[in-house]
Amino acid sequence: MSLVRARLDGEILIVTFEDSSSRNSWSLTASRELRELLKTQDGRFRALVFESVGRVFCSGGNLSDYAALTKAEEGRAINDAITADLAALSTLKVPSICLVGGDCFGGGVELVSAFDFVISAPHVFFGLWQKKIGLSFGWGGGARLERRVGATRLREWSMSARSLTSGEVRDAGLVDEIVLRDDLLVRGLEVARRLASGSPEAIASLKGFDSSRERDIFHSLWWSDEHRKVLRSRKRT
Repeated sequence: MSLVRARLDGEILIVTFEDSSSRNSWSLTASRELRELLKTQDGRFRALVFESVGRVFCSGGNLSDYAALTKAEEGRAINDAITADLAALSTLKVPSICLVGGDCFGGGVELVSAFDFVISAPHVFFGLWQKKIGLSFGWGGGARLERRVGATRLREWSMSARSLTSGEVRDAGLVDEIVLRDDLLVRGLEVARRLASGSPEAIASLKGFDSSRERDIFHSLWWSDEHRKVLRSRKRT
């Protein structure tokens, strides 16, 4: 049975993750399934909504998988593969929305950091628990989280490894909205449709905006088909 499955709602791809046997821990299997699913569906969706099933959104990395390894190199290879998969997720050219309906710890927070917009239920707790298993960030989440919440706050969160409320992480910028769990999907689809409306080229450029390339990005969009269509409509009026 697949850990990651998907369905289309119009032009919105809804991805559901479920691994009840491991409290929704994120494994190489889940990561590869998500990467392959996104490749298969490429070009068929204009926004992505990600959710999980169960009381825990994601409990972190799958420690049972790692415990079965016999060499350090094996674990490093798995981490590198998951890092690449989450990097691909974070650089999708379409908006991505993450719905956090349950507690989220360790690598689960790194997974959340790969999305553009995060909506959480009010009862959810977050925790950067990497130090509890003798590790630091391993999936590229450290850099993404630092950009979202700042170096000082990230340092305190990770060094204390304390549980953080959804309100606390919203105020810090990791979570964008808090809604009741039963309303998560409805709200996620609303946000997805709003963010995905308009020129796909402009959306991709704004999502991956690089201030050092602002002039080049603008010039690449100027006189595009979408932009010229707008100019023609204004000229007629």
